[in-house]
Order: sequence, then structure tokens, then C-alpha cells
Amino acid sequence: IEWDVALSPKGALDACVEARGQGLVRFIGVTGHGSQIAATHLRSLERFDFDTVLLPYSYVTMQDPHYAAAFNRLVAVCGDRNVAVQTIKSIARGRWSDETTPHFSWYDPLTDPAAIGRAVRFVLSNPQMFLNTTSDARLLPSVVEAAVGDLRRPTDDEMRADIAHEGIT
Repeated sequence: IEWDVALSPKGALDACVEARGQGLVRFIGVTGHGSQIAATHLRSLERFDFDTVLLPYSYVTMQDPHYAAAFNRLVAVCGDRNVAVQTIKSIARGRWSDETTPHFSWYDPLTDPAAIGRAVRFVLSNPQMFLNTTSDARLLPSVVEAAVGDLRRPTDDEMRADIAHEGIT
């Protein structure tokens, strides 16, 4: 329902288009979370020519065949339309188990620099992807270090070992 409201006449999208017409913004993007978001972004692109999409992308998310199929369809459409694909949650380990303690990000991030490096390289080995970093600025040096080095994709064995060792969900 919220999606329909936002993309309907006089909804949030109309406000964004008006802001762009006034020179207040240059680009309009759509963002989302969850296992259905790639498919939802495809629907969004049917309604409007967004400049960018933002959604989760990691080795773990791509192990879900339904998510991976929708994600790959979305990436193909974005490539055809010159739409930027921004990725989030690349270094997510999973949800926090302790909800009472304040955290620097909504998810429990990887902290081992080597595992962060492999997660970052998984994303950036695809030249069509943009990597948005974690909101935990303490981890930013490890993310940047991984992003400026060798960007070859880690092997599936390396990624599966990280899932097991780090408890990535």
C-alpha cells in the first residue's frame, strides 16, 4: 500500500520530480530492504525512470534462488537503462542478538578485516555495482582498504568459510 501511495499521483515521487524540476535535486532513486525488494524495484522501474536503485547484495543474499533471480533481472534492466545499482548490507553478519545495547548500525557487521575484504570484493568484483558502506564508521578503514586493492571475486569456498566462521545469516 505504501508503495502504491508513494508512486501514485500527488505521492512522494511527484514531490521528488517537482524538486528536480526546481533544481533542488539532480537524481531520483528508490531504496528498499527485504527479500522481495529486487522484484519491487523492477515494478518501480515500470512506473518511473529512476536514476538509481538501492538494495541488499551480498554472497548470502545471492544464495536465495528467488532473490538472486529477481536481483539479476533487475541488474539487467538497470544496465539497459543506465540506472545505478547501489548495494547495502555487504558486510552484514546478521541481526543484532542484543537489542538493548546501542549500536552503530542496524545489523551486526563483520569486524574481521579479512572477512570484510572478501565481502567488499564480492560486491565490487561486479563492475555494475556501487558499494554503500556500513553506518559504523569504525569499520570504514577496512572497507576502504578492501575497495582500493585487488577486486577479484573471492571463491565460493572462501565465502562459505566466512559464513561458517563468522556465523553470517
